[in-house]
Amino acid sequence: MNLEKLDEPFAVEDIEWRVQQCGMASNGPWAMVLCYVTNRAIMKRLDEICGKAGWRNEYRDIPNNGGVECGISIKVGDEWITKWDAAENTQIEGVKGGRSGAMKRAAVQWGIGRYLYQLEERFAVCSAERNNSWNKASFKDKQTNKYVNIWWETPILPTWALPPQPAKPSLDEIITSFNEQAMKAETEQQLTDCYKSAWAAVGDSKPHQKQVIDIFKLRKQDFKQAA
Repeated sequence: MNLEKLDEPFAVEDIEWRVQQCGMASNGPWAMVLCYVTNRAIMKRLDEICGKAGWRNEYRDIPNNGGVECGISIKVGDEWITKWDAAENTQIEGVKGGRSGAMKRAAVQWGIGRYLYQLEERFAVCSAERNNSWNKASFKDKQTNKYVNIWWETPILPTWALPPQPAKPSLDEIITSFNEQAMKAETEQQLTDCYKSAWAAVGDSKPHQKQVIDIFKLRKQDFKQAA
């Protein structure tokens, strides 16, 4: 078990953003946002690194505080090591929200998602006009005493905060792979599907397009002869 792998960055879909503060300025709405790793992704990371039986969590309420503590334990050798952190119960789904927040913070104690703390608080791109593809936030206008809705766009994470992307295969590697797949194809439909993928992968390279076509024609001829 390599606990250092707990520190690795998460994919974009494993990150959630929330508004810390928002309001309206003279030049329009604004929202300061923070990002966290989802609890689902935390559990998956622990399963992958520690094994399903190699970790556990537990909760305990904080008396007279309205908060909750979460302890994440990992079995290292024959010993269980526990790291704790706490969070206040939230206004919406209070206990559930508090437990979720406490687990996220306890995970950071183990290094999970800690790299996100290097991101400074950032202002999201906002609009006062409804945009269903963006996120909605609300704030209470002090002058009217009414809630005002604004919409904000999910920020883009910097490259260093994302998992390393696998190297793209070279055009020659694409041709080699297509040739192998074409030889393994058991039906003309499988061959056609492989052909379409290879054609899209080689892009505008004329020489490689010709190679894809030649391989496709030769393999298709094999099917005709076998019929």
